[in-house]
Amino acid sequence: MHGVRPDGIAGGPARLDDADPFQSVKVEPWTYVRLLARLLYYQSLPLRWSLALAAFVSGVKLRIRPRRRERLEQLLKPLLPAGISDRYLARQIAIARSIRRVGAYTYAPVFRRSGEWLLRTFRPEGLEYLKEVMASGRGAVIIGTHAGLNAWAAPILRRLGYPVRLMQRATAAKETLLLMRWDRVVSDVLPYPRVGEEGIHLKRLHDLIKAGVWIQHVGDYPDSERGLRGKYLGCDVCCRQAPWALAQLSGVPLLPVLVLVDHEFRVKLVVGPPIHVDRTSSARQSREAAFQSYLDFVNRRLSGMPWNLGLKNWEKLTSTTQVRRGAG
Repeated sequence: MHGVRPDGIAGGPARLDDADPFQSVKVEPWTYVRLLARLLYYQSLPLRWSLALAAFVSGVKLRIRPRRRERLEQLLKPLLPAGISDRYLARQIAIARSIRRVGAYTYAPVFRRSGEWLLRTFRPEGLEYLKEVMASGRGAVIIGTHAGLNAWAAPILRRLGYPVRLMQRATAAKETLLLMRWDRVVSDVLPYPRVGEEGIHLKRLHDLIKAGVWIQHVGDYPDSERGLRGKYLGCDVCCRQAPWALAQLSGVPLLPVLVLVDHEFRVKLVVGPPIHVDRTSSARQSREAAFQSYLDFVNRRLSGMPWNLGLKNWEKLTSTTQVRRGAG
């Protein structure tokens, strides 16, 4: 039996499987050895040092992999100031690779960290917006992007006491999945919907939000068919409607949250002002207006630090939408 999506699009089964998103992950004994080694390494070094060492290793690897370096240069160079030196460009690419290497492939640096350590290390900005929504007792959509250490945003907020539930693909690194399973603050990870289950999945998230839960989502997944259009770092892009539809249907704000790394490997968690999706005018127009507000916030934060971009997703996003470089 098939149902109807809350946004009026037919499709999806009437029931969502609540299976553990990690249960299909096969773990070999060697994985535990590697996991223990990563924990010892990342928990014994300051995060800033870990990122710097990862950038050094990435720089060495890129020197012996010219094809990969050229591809990354083509993606990142248009986002940097004109006339930069090859050495400067190589450093920015190394930083970008280190962010991906540490942020996407391991959860060890923030595993079971105390709130004091997180506040000292991530120097959060904009917590007043979180406290404002928290005081209202309402749910919310935490909206991130494929940039910086985005995978850690929801676990950090959970550790700081905010009622965030995060979604995680079972295709992530095995070490990440195991640590998330063992970390008590992310024991209730939500699975991503399977193909054909998107509608009922959205309804389930809607019900959780109405109960006061905050749902983590990402706002820059490519969707060239039905996606929302906006201006992202001077490019015309088209992204999925899901988080904006979810906020509109639930009547709750979206809170943009970024975890960025500067050129000296200092990290910062940044929370933007709440974004509200108008429920009285055209659904698509309201969602696109909210989507552009989100992109405006991300643009301001990334304009001087484009190496935080997830270049793999950026490549998909720009190639899917056949973007045009804008004047501004």
